[in-house]
Amino acid sequence: MRGLAARKTTLALIAFLVLVGGYPLLFRNSYEIGVGITAGALAIGAVGFVLLLGYAHQLAAGQPAFCMIGGYTSGILCVKFGWDPMATLLLGALLSMAIAYPIAAPMLKLRGFVLVMGSLAFQLILVVVAFELPFTGGAMGTYGIPRFAIFGFTLQSDVAFYFVVWAFVLATIAIGLNIDRSRIGRALKAIAISEMTAGSVGMNTVKHKVQMFVVSAGMASVSGSLFVHFLRAVDPTVFGFVFSLNLVIAVIIGGLMSIWGGAVGAAIVTALREGLRGLSLPMWETVIMGALTAVVLIAFQRGFAGWISDRFDRLTGARGGKPPSVTEPQPTALPRLADAPQAGTPLLDVSSAKRSFGSLRAVDDVSFTVEAGSITALIGPNGAGKTTLLHLVGGYQPLDSGTIKFAGKPIELLLPNRIAELGIGRTFQNLQLFDNMTVLENVMCGRYRLQTSGILAISAKLPRVRRDENDVRRVARDCLKFVGLQGAENLMANELSFGHMRLVEIARALALQPTLLLMDEPASGLNDTETERLAELIAQIAALGITVLLVEHDMRVVMGLADKVVVMHHGKKIADGPPDRIRAEPAVVAAYLGTEAYETAA
Repeated sequence: MRGLAARKTTLALIAFLVLVGGYPLLFRNSYEIGVGITAGALAIGAVGFVLLLGYAHQLAAGQPAFCMIGGYTSGILCVKFGWDPMATLLLGALLSMAIAYPIAAPMLKLRGFVLVMGSLAFQLILVVVAFELPFTGGAMGTYGIPRFAIFGFTLQSDVAFYFVVWAFVLATIAIGLNIDRSRIGRALKAIAISEMTAGSVGMNTVKHKVQMFVVSAGMASVSGSLFVHFLRAVDPTVFGFVFSLNLVIAVIIGGLMSIWGGAVGAAIVTALREGLRGLSLPMWETVIMGALTAVVLIAFQRGFAGWISDRFDRLTGARGGKPPSVTEPQPTALPRLADAPQAGTPLLDVSSAKRSFGSLRAVDDVSFTVEAGSITALIGPNGAGKTTLLHLVGGYQPLDSGTIKFAGKPIELLLPNRIAELGIGRTFQNLQLFDNMTVLENVMCGRYRLQTSGILAISAKLPRVRRDENDVRRVARDCLKFVGLQGAENLMANELSFGHMRLVEIARALALQPTLLLMDEPASGLNDTETERLAELIAQIAALGITVLLVEHDMRVVMGLADKVVVMHHGKKIADGPPDRIRAEPAVVAAYLGTEAYETAA
């Protein structure tokens, strides 16, 4: 998979260099070079918007507000204070990110149309400020902005500026690709599928959305600065509604989930708009652009860049391999948990836990402990409250009252990602995989809490980031080998059979390196052979020093594996103890068979 990604990147880079380098040879007059500069400046903002809209799924359509901040910062400082244009570009980017950071969290609490309107309101505020404040030049704007210069070296020709602009485009693409192929990129893709599941491996949803808002703001600012140095002027109308529309259309046409697609879409949008203007068809410009966007959304759902990528995969046979057969688990593939607590000591302590939904008491004053090194089974009829109790332990639902302690520390007020960071892994009753990633990437997501590289190190792809990624990839492969799926790494998660997908979910939970593993009906939907192998796998997991809390209906699995069984019925705990004792407990038999049937059997 890494080789395939590297080949794609190499081919894309070659195509980029050929097209960018060849454009000035084919189109030589100043107007055509200007179109190339405009496309490049738009591409920088589009790459940032791909990260925000495509990856973080935040439709903040007012992102051109940061283009305005960058543009006005460059224009005012260059004209009125004689600053170097490159210095003003960098300062504008820093200023935009500094403004974006405090407003990101409250703004991104909005959703859908409300977020669109909220971000556009921010852009409108800046437009009004630009109109009213005297130092911006008011409605007339700021004129006489000098040619772009790089720390004293002025670019005398438009061709030179063209190449500098596209060098910035390449730099933003490199940053975008580095983010895409990192823990942050995987987190963003995971969050896009399921925030609940992302939280189960420690991913901080809000943090990464804010990061993409700030990174996108910085790229938008650079885009705005380059625009005004090309136009040699800036006024409140430059980055208005039409610019916002161009940015959104460019991302859709290029591909919402493609970093290269931002540049592709910007080039297409700019070329089409300028071509239609050249044909004197201003009335049809909006109609044609709208129709093209609709066609792309219907026929090319991943955009043109995604379509090209799919054709490449099909030609090279990178997709569509046969799913592997399940092999025997490999008990030597993973090391025993190094810091496992002493066996027999209380690890999880649930005390007087209560949770109601209206008049329904799903969990009613339940108390039990899970000892380190054990397999504890939580059983009961459907509707007994077992999954709700796991949700309480995992932080997905709040307690009405009671306490939950893990390794002696209260966790009932913690969010799921914070609980996962403590070393509590989770599999789900309803299968939860990230079907926009490969099997290997799904399992790599499980290592999230153990990676520490930040956004700056990842953007620059420092050597320690590369080493970290290599280590994560190695551990993920070991986890897949452990569950018997070592041949499935490069398949998409949704290309596997249901039973294999269960194993991928378990492998992802193991990659978390949990001290406690919560398993919610893992045998659900499996045939007898798969269930037997699952039972063997759970036993091997326990042998690694991982404590297991298992919710399961298959009594063969429960009685064959559990050291302790906790029985729930109608939200209450009715029994707990060793399997042999639970099997003969009258209240348990009555709960499963019904009181009348039990009395008849007795």
